[in-house]
Amino acid sequence: PVQLGSLRAGPDLANVGARLGNLNWQLQHLYAPQSVIKNSAMPPFHFLFEVRKLNGATLSPDALQLPLTQQPNEFLPPPGCVVIPTEDAKNLVAYLLSLRADVPLYEAPFTPQQTSTNSAAEKK
Repeated sequence: PVQLGSLRAGPDLANVGARLGNLNWQLQHLYAPQSVIKNSAMPPFHFLFEVRKLNGATLSPDALQLPLTQQPNEFLPPPGCVVIPTEDAKNLVAYLLSLRADVPLYEAPFTPQQTSTNSAAEKK
């Protein structure tokens, strides 16, 4: 696949929808990457989510399902609150889940350029 710049800092997303097609996993990964991939270098995208007070005993169907197994669980919202994905978060995850390249994507072969050594043999 095309690589912009000289450093590949993240995974190839061409087929992320086929590999990681779980909606809640993708939303959770955007909100708290280290909660699903320990030591992930990806930063959290909290601006794509809203933390709201829980009104009554009913949980919103849009509320993010966060794991309760982390000790200490720095990923959970404050007590009595839920994390709700914004429309931007839902749209981003819908796009990621649509990426299902199921054909191999081969990289172009790398051929290093010949560099000049300025040797006497080259000048003949």
